[in-house]
Amino acid sequence: MELTPIFEVVRIKQEIRETVEPFAAFQIRKPEDARELAAAQIANEDREVFLVMMLNTKNHVVGLHRAHVGSLNASVVHPRDVLKCAILNNAASLIVSHQHRRKDMFLFY
Repeated sequence: MELTPIFEVVRIKQEIRETVEPFAAFQIRKPEDARELAAAQIANEDREVFLVMMLNTKNHVVGLHRAHVGSLNASVVHPRDVLKCAILNNAASLIVSHQHRRKDMFLFY
């Protein structure tokens, strides 16, 4: 019995697209600013989400990363996941946050 190909891959193309994110001009001046940005990103999730906000030296947000999406009542995050995204984004500082399903937001610095 001989196998016959179903699809033939002629060409594969990989693209890197840079888009302007809505948070790109966002500057964190006080804890409430970070809470506002985190709430806009993860407040309505049905599971616990651990969010990492990466900042440059002027406290402008250079990246957001969902380091972990947890279960109904837990989110286990390893420090290497948090630090990896901060290093790859050349972040000078970072803010991490997570939300609870009951819509209360707690920020940890």
